[in-house]
Amino acid sequence: MGKLIKHIIITLLPIIGWSQSYVGTIGNYPIHLEVNVYPHEKDSTSGELEGYYFYDSKLISIPICGRFNKESVALIDGYYFSHEKVFDADEVFDLTKKGNQLIGNFTLKDDTYKVILTETEQEPLEDFRNPKLTFVKDSVVNFKDKQLVWFTEKYSKLPLFRLGNGFTKAQRAKFNPILDAIHLEDAKDNLDCNSWFEISYEINLVNDKFISYLKQYSVYCGGAHPSHGNVGYNFNLKTLEVLEDVESLYPKVDFFQKLKDKYQDSENDVADEECETFVDDSYWQYKTWNLTSEGVILIPNYPHAMTPCEDHYFLSYAELIKA
Repeated sequence: MGKLIKHIIITLLPIIGWSQSYVGTIGNYPIHLEVNVYPHEKDSTSGELEGYYFYDSKLISIPICGRFNKESVALIDGYYFSHEKVFDADEVFDLTKKGNQLIGNFTLKDDTYKVILTETEQEPLEDFRNPKLTFVKDSVVNFKDKQLVWFTEKYSKLPLFRLGNGFTKAQRAKFNPILDAIHLEDAKDNLDCNSWFEISYEINLVNDKFISYLKQYSVYCGGAHPSHGNVGYNFNLKTLEVLEDVESLYPKVDFFQKLKDKYQDSENDVADEECETFVDDSYWQYKTWNLTSEGVILIPNYPHAMTPCEDHYFLSYAELIKA
């Protein structure tokens, strides 16, 4: 998500540039900093900058933007730079070029610190930050004879479970690396986003056949609007498969028609008109779904601007097998 925001910002700039990484200090605090450099078309010794920096002790990327010329570099926190913003910015880098170094001051509100940054070939994220991400065991939750072991990533503070006692060795070997990868990507996205990043989980089913859970997210990493939504994960413990489509379990069921028959008459007229939930199946082609002990949760998928329309619907197992 954070990477997508960064890509969008980069592609809005008209000239192909390059990136430069630095390692150094703000006062006594070690940092890494990277900027994408976009020289002006008629004067390559000056131009625009956008990037991020993070404190080595925190690893949380802080977006920065600015301008440069032959002698100096000016950076402020945020995604969009203007000279007027320098006076209102919470964080300001005022730096002078000296060989392969940037030397100057960093102002944080009313406090000023010395800055020394040196060019490096090291990639701040891939080479320094990401290898440091660590999962710390937090707690254990029992589902009858099965345990979900919860871990928290040290820097992002994001939690996620792994399969513990009660699951077979093959089940743990298959699904725990998948959960590791999900956890790691969420942690990296969280650290890339310095604004607002919330994730919560709803464990809907843990039994001998399946694990089903929903990840609910609410994220703002710059741009016009925040992003909200759900991601469904469904693990088949018998076949050791990650289930992508609910139709793989119920190939003969027309889920859209069953939901329409059950819910359309009870939908609020205004909401139904605005969201067009059951006008046709266009918002159900890429639905989110989850198994429960009683049936299946189904959530339509809307474009970004219409995510407030997303709601939870439910079909019981009895309804699924009913002709």
